Amino acid sequence: MPRIRTIKPDLFLHEELAELRPIARLAFVGLFCCVDREGRAADRPKRLRAQILPYDDVDFNAILAELCSAGFIDRYEVNGVKVIAIPRFLVHQRPRKEE
Repeated sequence: MPRIRTIKPDLFLHEELAELRPIARLAFVGLFCCVDREGRAADRPKRLRAQILPYDDVDFNAILAELCSAGFIDRYEVNGVKVIAIPRFLVHQRPRKEE
């Protein structure tokens, strides 16, 4: 279930993020709304595309790969479940306790 998140204005001035394609930057911001309180989500590109970029015909798996290559997300597997994590999520977000 998508969540309400706050985006700090400095995110738009992040020089490494600015090196990515605009669609990847938008997807990264959208991921903030899809991850849990620890900054993790199931690595399901089709579902994430439907949640974040429902009107765009894009290869969301390629976008996730771009974000991973740039160090903005980690992709790994635990007990056969593919996971995405935003490494510094808790530095920038303060999830509510009841989440």
